[in-house]
Amino acid sequence: MIYTLAPQSLKSTLISLDSRQIYDAPNTAFFAVRGIHHDGHQYIENLYKSGIKEFIVEKVAWTGILSEKAKKWDDAEFYVVENSIQTLQNLAALHRSKFDYKLVAITGSNGKTICKEWLATLLNGTYHLVKSPKSFNSQIGVPLSVWAMKSNHNLGIFEAGISQPDEMEKLEAILKPSHGILTHFGEAHGANFSQEEHKLQEKLKLFKNSKTLIYRSSHWDKIIHTYIKSINPEIVLIEWSTEDPTKNIFVHFIRSAHETQIKLKKASQSEPFIDIKTELTDDASLENICHCLIMAHVLGMDNLALNLTIRRVKPISMRLEIKEGLRDITIIDDSYNNDIDGLRLALPLLMKYETKKKILILSDFLEIGLPEENLYDEINAMILNQKIDLIIGIGSQISRNKNKITGIEVYQSTEDFLKSGRLNSLYNAAILLKGARKYNFEKLVYALENKSHCTQLEINLDALQHNLSYYKNKIGLETKLMIMIKAFAYGAGAVEIGQILQQQGVDYLTVAYTDEGVELRKNGIYTPIMVMNPQIEEFTKLIEYSLEPEIYSFELLKALDEYCLLNEQNIKIHIKLDTGMKRLGFESHEIETLANYLAEMPQLWVVSIMSHLVASENLEHDLFTKNQIAEFKRMSTILTHKLSYKPLLHIANSAAIENYPEAKFDMVRLGISLYGITENKKEIKQIENVLTLKTFISQIKQVDKNETVGYGRKGKVNKKSTIATLAIGYADGYPRSLGMGNGQIEINGELCPTIGAICMDMTMVDISHLKHVATGDMALAFGGKIQLSKIANEAKTIPYEIMTNISSRVKRVYIKN
Repeated sequence: MIYTLAPQSLKSTLISLDSRQIYDAPNTAFFAVRGIHHDGHQYIENLYKSGIKEFIVEKVAWTGILSEKAKKWDDAEFYVVENSIQTLQNLAALHRSKFDYKLVAITGSNGKTICKEWLATLLNGTYHLVKSPKSFNSQIGVPLSVWAMKSNHNLGIFEAGISQPDEMEKLEAILKPSHGILTHFGEAHGANFSQEEHKLQEKLKLFKNSKTLIYRSSHWDKIIHTYIKSINPEIVLIEWSTEDPTKNIFVHFIRSAHETQIKLKKASQSEPFIDIKTELTDDASLENICHCLIMAHVLGMDNLALNLTIRRVKPISMRLEIKEGLRDITIIDDSYNNDIDGLRLALPLLMKYETKKKILILSDFLEIGLPEENLYDEINAMILNQKIDLIIGIGSQISRNKNKITGIEVYQSTEDFLKSGRLNSLYNAAILLKGARKYNFEKLVYALENKSHCTQLEINLDALQHNLSYYKNKIGLETKLMIMIKAFAYGAGAVEIGQILQQQGVDYLTVAYTDEGVELRKNGIYTPIMVMNPQIEEFTKLIEYSLEPEIYSFELLKALDEYCLLNEQNIKIHIKLDTGMKRLGFESHEIETLANYLAEMPQLWVVSIMSHLVASENLEHDLFTKNQIAEFKRMSTILTHKLSYKPLLHIANSAAIENYPEAKFDMVRLGISLYGITENKKEIKQIENVLTLKTFISQIKQVDKNETVGYGRKGKVNKKSTIATLAIGYADGYPRSLGMGNGQIEINGELCPTIGAICMDMTMVDISHLKHVATGDMALAFGGKIQLSKIANEAKTIPYEIMTNISSRVKRVYIKN
């Protein structure tokens, strides 16, 4: 059945916009969405065959073969609409209108997700609540979150984020929040707003029908008060401050090294109405928990109740982390909460580890609000067809429902599971951990983790995907994208980065050597791979693993041709032209001969013709670069003319994408810019940092005036100083040249200069100016306030060298919101 009007309701209870994340097809409605580099309409036929019978499709795509086929699918319903996302938002708003319970909406620049999670932690048990999964706060994330609202809930907690004007009004129409929190307001997501005041006003539109808004006093007070009262005169504003006792609520922090006492006092009262202790100590966490405490109080919790529930609030990572483990185990640590939507979102990450056993470890699902029998039936339906090799359940609730989950092993507690020794029997596996906080799954992570060294390189997969999308949009749909993942993906981990890039649909991956390509193939990566430096003795491997060599000399070309003739093989190749690099490649005077050779070698299929720009990042060499581009055009035209087909042409690297758009040709090669590193001032505002090198303070010492620090007594102290020793040295890849004050390390948001020489395994920094610092505190070598390009300049090298020198003993941790 085909309808030309948007639906007012759905028969299905589940919604999906991603064809890769369908768990209960007969009960799922699919919204086909078109983007610059994807089109959900392409997957409708396969989704119909998989069992989906309810589709929302867009009129502009509903033409030709698809619409004709749909007429024959009598058991399916198709709603043909102008805009699938707008239809989703309208349906979510209608769904929201069915429930009259309170709803807290949270927006701001930073802290939305942590506030949502901590507020839910404080209120669990008092309310049956529903909340946004993960960081679902976008134009799509909010309606998907709201769809989870049910009649058995009595409170909603949702976050909302915007990146451009006019978005918040759409989210407000869906959420209709009764209560609001405005978290820290800063520079994040400001690119599309004329000024910061404009962005703030757009965020405040979320509360135009709310009864209450909580926010921290700042220099934005007047703008907040004036604007919100102009759109919602009846709203009650609760403004809190740590500096001004005349505000609605005055907050006093009493800090020690490992805990903070928080006292909240109303302006009209002499005694605090909340007086609690928490193990949170950093400024950002204390600001976030104050928002939550005040909102919890507004929602009916008193000091006694909050003193009990605050114990559950821990300094937690709000991001999924992927880590290397012992016994060839990959740990997918998503254990900061356990809810149905969170599990649904995490399962695809487990599934992408095609060459490893797939293991799921679950705890009880607490405070979900569903009857147990329904809850575990739903969980079983979600995971039944996922080809999971082993499911382990931990907790009394999941244990008594073990018959509802096919093939599950159960244990009463995390301690029982650890004592059983079962964890030590697991190997060559990807393990997804989803556990409620009370089950302390961090103990499982610790038992599984490779703990040889605590310094780690954090790779932010969300930032990497953001950068990838930026460059895809930049080059346009007609231009293919090749990603360089040679040298262990510049130190970030070739297999892990390769899997993400494959999932995102890049056209080509490139490695330097054949063995790098073989490793990718053995780990389930089937995207085309170009090898830049193939060796003659590796031709068999190239063919066996479907790797495509770059051919840069007649010697290599003839040897490969002879090999293919002798072994009756065909192979795809890439021809490298030297237009000015003077490194590898066929030169101008060789091009006619090369063209004649290729025309007589049908077993060698030229997939692409390529060259390498020498100085595209430096506009001082603009003429040279343009001459290279012109020469590439000339040489490639001669080759193409001799062939009976047209290979892809590519010369543009990361810098050329921005500086020389005319050099796009058929494909561009993206390298270091994927990680948020560029010299282009315009571009740096649009892309995000991907890499953060983290270590920690091993020890703190008081050093008297005229004493020295480190080898050779090179670190001279001119006054009594506090010195921290960090667990990172030149053996980890931190440049030795950054010693003697030439480099800085970020600790607790402050920059601390190095002192003395950098040691093999340790670095000393002066922390005399810091307050509230302790052994074990995190320190950032780069990322945060210190850009990788900055330390490269200080070390008199380039970012590539810093990245590729990070030692293999430094753990790679992959994080994802």
